[in-house]
Amino acid sequence: MPPFPTSVASNQQILAALAEGTGGFTIFNTNDLLGGLQRIGQEKNQFYILGYVPPETAEGSCHTLKVKLEHGGMNVRSRSGYCNTKPTNVLEGKPLERQLEQHATGTQAGSIQATMQAPYFYTAPDIARVNLAMEIPSSALQFNKEKGKYHANLNVLGIAYKPDGSIGAKFSDTVNLDFEKDEVKEFTKTPYKYENQFDAAPGTYKLTVVVSAGGDNFGKFESPLQIDAYDGKHFSLGGVALTNSAQRLAEIPTGLDSILLEDRTPLVVKGMQVVPSASNRFKKSDKVILYTEIYEPLLASATPPQVGMGYRILERASNKEVFFTGVVKADEFIQKGNPVIPMGLMLKVADLPVGGYKLLVQAVDGTGSRAPNRTVDFDVTD
Repeated sequence: MPPFPTSVASNQQILAALAEGTGGFTIFNTNDLLGGLQRIGQEKNQFYILGYVPPETAEGSCHTLKVKLEHGGMNVRSRSGYCNTKPTNVLEGKPLERQLEQHATGTQAGSIQATMQAPYFYTAPDIARVNLAMEIPSSALQFNKEKGKYHANLNVLGIAYKPDGSIGAKFSDTVNLDFEKDEVKEFTKTPYKYENQFDAAPGTYKLTVVVSAGGDNFGKFESPLQIDAYDGKHFSLGGVALTNSAQRLAEIPTGLDSILLEDRTPLVVKGMQVVPSASNRFKKSDKVILYTEIYEPLLASATPPQVGMGYRILERASNKEVFFTGVVKADEFIQKGNPVIPMGLMLKVADLPVGGYKLLVQAVDGTGSRAPNRTVDFDVTD
């Protein structure tokens, strides 16, 4: 059996974008293995290393690179850009980290309100990547005029505590915002959407996230996080992310380069990038997409089985079923030879009365195997 892929979102579009953005090339769906290996060997013997010292730039900024030749008749491949990235735990060892840790273990909830969701998807046997999504009131950020612009920063600390109080996973982050005066007014009209990812082993956790906007202005948020064990050898299902803001990759202004170089793995299904909702609260007029991942090791076998998925919607208060999709075949989502199937289905909210619901996601394959059910709560408003 082939090893579990290093990235569960590594479909051909992402791989092609990563290869092109870093000066490489792709070999997809070919039976000419020898030709592909020969091309790789030629590339390793025919390249130049160019280097220069770039000027200082703001942390998190990305820049375009271009290489030109004076002689015609030749093609050049090089990486398309670079980003001034920051480490995973940017606050590690700093006094601010200790202050946020005190808030995390303290009893005060703070003054900042926010919503939070944290769906997870496997990236390797018994390793899950948690996709943290938060919505924070923009008014909570304090803008001060600095060097002609209005500056604010948001410091974030996330800790996944095990039942015995030890730390199972941890990350920290600082977001710097610089706007013109008119841009600040526009920014404060909608909640600020914060995203991050961190890896964790299977287990039962209490996810605690502390955000600080300067001074005593902070908020503490807690949520249970249960990550089931997965050995990469059996049929299974990842977490569930809901969104009303999916975008086609070609329509995203920053493109994939900056996302990949920032060491974030986007959730992509059939050319659409899914950004998980932080509240799972949707209007009846919203176009809501359900994203999950099916793990089927038998797809790499000589006779791969059929795979199907469906969802049920239940009233949260009564547990009464109000909708069932039936089994939806996964054929159009399968990438040949890849045991990971990114699935995206429309969530029918237009016909639902206003209220609270539970979404139950199920998956089955042609051998009779059933994946563990996944559930997530959501609300429908006018």
